[in-house]
Amino acid sequence: MSLSRAFLASFVALSVMSAPFASHEVPISEAQMKYLGINLAPVEPATWVATDRLAAQVTIPPRQERVVSTPAEGLVIELRAGVGDEVTQGDVLALIESPSLVALQREFLQAITKQKLAAAEFKRDAQLFQEGIIAERRYLATRSGFQEAEATLDERRQALALSNMNEAAIDQLARTRRLTSELEVKAPIDGVILEGMVVVGQRLDRSAPLYRLAQLETLWLHIRVPLGRLAGVVLEAPVELPCKDRGSAQVTLIGRNVDPDSQTVLVRAEAHDVGACLRPGQFLQVRLKLSGNERRFRIPASAVVRTREMSLVFVRAPFGFFATPVDIAGQDNGFAIVTGELEADASVAVSGLAAIKGAWMGLGGSE
Repeated sequence: MSLSRAFLASFVALSVMSAPFASHEVPISEAQMKYLGINLAPVEPATWVATDRLAAQVTIPPRQERVVSTPAEGLVIELRAGVGDEVTQGDVLALIESPSLVALQREFLQAITKQKLAAAEFKRDAQLFQEGIIAERRYLATRSGFQEAEATLDERRQALALSNMNEAAIDQLARTRRLTSELEVKAPIDGVILEGMVVVGQRLDRSAPLYRLAQLETLWLHIRVPLGRLAGVVLEAPVELPCKDRGSAQVTLIGRNVDPDSQTVLVRAEAHDVGACLRPGQFLQVRLKLSGNERRFRIPASAVVRTREMSLVFVRAPFGFFATPVDIAGQDNGFAIVTGELEADASVAVSGLAAIKGAWMGLGGSE
């Protein structure tokens, strides 16, 4: 018999003779721990428990998606952006040759002329009314005409603004009175072009869609969670992404209805700053981290000893070790998530478990 086997046999025999200890106590000295290669690991609190991998799809939040349309009918003469391009708010995406834009500009210039004439008449009649030369009725009629001309000018200016002419271009038109039929369609937000809907040379009606673009800094994950695994899913629960070094995701919605075919519930998570890790339309697998009221602890999976009746761990105590039953709540990258009578500042054995288990069985345990 080797020296180590002889030591182990004498150790178990000594443990059997130590009857004062209860069956869950295993007396081991520091010297015995060192000889048997028993190492310890800390017990850590586990606020979250990771689920198995769940299917998810990446989508774009509706508030971040826009359709860019032509504000006036016309002919597409140039496209300056393609699918996948990143654009900034105000960038010109397309040029439209629009005869209706010329008509809007002409009406605007006519409104300017009428407003100036009405303003002059109102100023004159206001002076005459103040001097008592004209009746109040005429003064009020002139004032009404001036107010109407002002409203018409504002309306024509708004029509040009809706046709994607900015204030600087409108003011320039008022100064130079030079008409143009070229309409610039600009990006309403910063984003990425997802779809192009027209080609050069195509004739368009008013409000015809040109591009679909979206902001991708924040994305949604639509996760289908089986009804039986919904317990513990809470708002703001973390979601593990395939790219652990990029971005973060949290649960923002837990569906109220169950899909009748799959018996799953929609759980929506919001992912931030994920870069190229997630792309709209992508299918992937994620892990939800569940919460609960139970006391959960995170220990190395190697610390768990399984018998026919239970799973247990050997907790370090002043006299040696204390066999403590635990329930396995989940696994997390080489660690076990357990519940049981543990404390967060305790330590458990992670190696040399065969010797400890042998001593524990000799004290009354049975496999």
